[in-house]
Amino acid sequence: MKKFSVWILLMILCLAGCSKESSQGEEKQSTASSASQANELVFASESEFAGLNPLLEETNVDAFLFRGLMRFDEQNVPVFDIAKSINISDDQMTYTIVLNDHVTFHDGQALTVDDIIFTIESILDDANGSYLKSDFTHVTGMKKIDDTTMTLQLDEPFTPMLDKLTVPILPKHAFEGQEMRTAPFNQQPIGAGPYMFEQWDKGTSLTLKAFPTFYGTKASIEQVIFKFIPDSNVRALQLKSGEVDIALLDPNQVEELSKVEHLKMYEVESADYRGVLFNMQYPIWKDVSLRKAISYATDRAGIVKGILHGYGTEAYSPLQKHNFVNEKIEHYTYDVKKANELLEQAGWQLADDGFRYKDGQKLTFTITAPITDTVRVNMANYVAEGYKAVGADVKVAALDWSNIVIEETEAFMVGWGSPYDADHHTYSLFHSGESSLTSAGYNYGSYANAKVDALLEEGRTTVDPEQRKRVYMALQEELAQDPPFAYFAYVDAVYGIDKQISGVKERILGHHGAGFLWNVEEWKWNDR
Repeated sequence: MKKFSVWILLMILCLAGCSKESSQGEEKQSTASSASQANELVFASESEFAGLNPLLEETNVDAFLFRGLMRFDEQNVPVFDIAKSINISDDQMTYTIVLNDHVTFHDGQALTVDDIIFTIESILDDANGSYLKSDFTHVTGMKKIDDTTMTLQLDEPFTPMLDKLTVPILPKHAFEGQEMRTAPFNQQPIGAGPYMFEQWDKGTSLTLKAFPTFYGTKASIEQVIFKFIPDSNVRALQLKSGEVDIALLDPNQVEELSKVEHLKMYEVESADYRGVLFNMQYPIWKDVSLRKAISYATDRAGIVKGILHGYGTEAYSPLQKHNFVNEKIEHYTYDVKKANELLEQAGWQLADDGFRYKDGQKLTFTITAPITDTVRVNMANYVAEGYKAVGADVKVAALDWSNIVIEETEAFMVGWGSPYDADHHTYSLFHSGESSLTSAGYNYGSYANAKVDALLEEGRTTVDPEQRKRVYMALQEELAQDPPFAYFAYVDAVYGIDKQISGVKERILGHHGAGFLWNVEEWKWNDR
């Protein structure tokens, strides 16, 4: 019995030890599981890209993969990046550029002056059809002094030049013997940014990984995944469930997601406006009185309150968020009476059916909007109903982007805006030489106004800040008198993001919330 009791005691002690060891093992396993959470950031991207060459297409991954001579800082001011210094001659036409040492591309090749020259020459090469060409048309020559020093020559002063030198630099060696538009680079890019290309699962996601020898601040988050989710409701659901870590939200989603424990909302001021683009290829829009009437008939306050839920402001100018804003131009405050008077004066007569006619033609047009952008669709539907008050029969075509050719639409729910130099997103939108029918520019409505052209050209080459301001104020006056768009509202960007992520630095954002990820290499997970 004594031996048996000792044996029992030993068994109990053994079991107790095993139990303790098992418990400790479970604790270790639990800790390990927590610690092994992937150090990655999953971003809900609203759309997929056709390619990743920043000279051919602007995407929200450019700042991850690439770097330029200059870079926009927290105040949207260009500061040195790849460039160590840039000396501008007294006549403002010669730029002497010195590069930082030891800057390399993701494949280990050194970034040199040859790559700078190649990038700018590629932009100017008509065969490439770069949308950036108008930014460099004043460049007449570039000269290599050595691998890190060069000069850039202009034909006349070009004040936005430092802004333009934020353009991503491409590796010359990656395009040897290849046409830029068809090069494999466009699908598997090589840049010099804090992240490098890892994998692109078409239709699903794009994966980037931290570049370990990046010359600047090394990325804390090891992997960034752009998950392509065109449906805004699906983006919101996946943000709520934790399947994605960050997403740009529709205004009507903010209140509900603000209550989610693991999320933090960032409401960021934006230079991003919405409005209706008048396509001048259609004779109906040749009548400036009609364009003005549509502007007066637009209930902007209703849009800001009812559709944007207060996350925005009424719009009247493309430079409203710029320090060159002209607040004295016509704001087109909602005025149905004035709109009707303009239409009457222009010969649009109200018929018994409630709609207006001129020379047997009914006042009718269609506003096209991308179906995946619920805010644009809601705005289009709202104003289409409102325009009945002035006798206009307006329809809305909500289509997939694959079925939209903006140049062929009668009117389009446009989204534009820039927090940078006043030249940005004005010249390429409103200069007649930037018509998308004849160039790679963004003038989709083929707007043409000789006075606007002259002011845009003068604004680029005027050096004195006060004189430049006067030029751009005059530009806004002319655009108000001959409107290419009916401006609706500036849309504040609201991002939902996992609250365990820190390092976010806010700045005024660009088109469709662009720029929120500008310093992502400084972001980090607090719990990983």
